[in-house]
Amino acid sequence: MNAATRLAAMPLATRRAVAVLLLVLALLLAWGAIVLPARGLFTAQREWRIDAAREIARDRGIVSTANQLREAAASIDASPLRTRLYEVGGAVAPGDQLEQDLRAALLASGVEPTNFKVLPAAMANGLHIYRVEFSSIMAIDQLRAFFQALELQPRHVRIERLQLDAPSAQHIHENPRVTVLMEARGYSVDAAAPAPAVRVARAN
Repeated sequence: MNAATRLAAMPLATRRAVAVLLLVLALLLAWGAIVLPARGLFTAQREWRIDAAREIARDRGIVSTANQLREAAASIDASPLRTRLYEVGGAVAPGDQLEQDLRAALLASGVEPTNFKVLPAAMANGLHIYRVEFSSIMAIDQLRAFFQALELQPRHVRIERLQLDAPSAQHIHENPRVTVLMEARGYSVDAAAPAPAVRVARAN
C-alpha cells in the first residue's frame, strides 16, 4: 500500500489535517529557502547603495574644495608672515637668534638684560618652537618700550609668560621698578621637510 492509498483510506478530517500540515510545511520551507535569503539580499543591497552614495558625496565634496585648499596653501606660502620666522641651518642657531633679538629689544628700551636661559625646544602644528626665559628689572615705561621694540623687529617673537614682582615699599610720585620674568618664543619651519601635498580622492 503506497502513501496515496493510505491517505485515501484515512477519514476526511484526518486527510484535511494532513493537507493543512503539508501546506504549512511548504510555506515554512518557502519562507526559509526563498523569502529570508531574498530579504537579506535586499537589505545588503540597500546598505551598499547608501554607503556608496555617502562615499560619492564625500569624494565630490573633496573635489569641489580641492581648489580652495590649494589656494589657501598657496596664500599661506606667499604670506609675509613666513618671512618673520627664524631661519634654520644658518651660522647662528634659532634659539641663539631669539636670545639676540630679546637682548636687542631690551637694550633699545634702556634695560640691561640678565639671566638668559634657553629652554628645550618643542614642536607643534609643523612649527619648531624655540623658548628663552629671562629676567630683568625695569620700569613700566621701559616694559612698554620693550614690547614696542619687539614689534619693530623683523622676526616674530611671542611672549608666552610674563610675571611681574613689584617692591613692597613704593613712592607715591614715581613708578617703581619691577622685577620681570618672561618666557619668549620664536618659530621656524624645517626647510628640508617637503610641503604636504593636497590629495584629492577621485569620484567614480
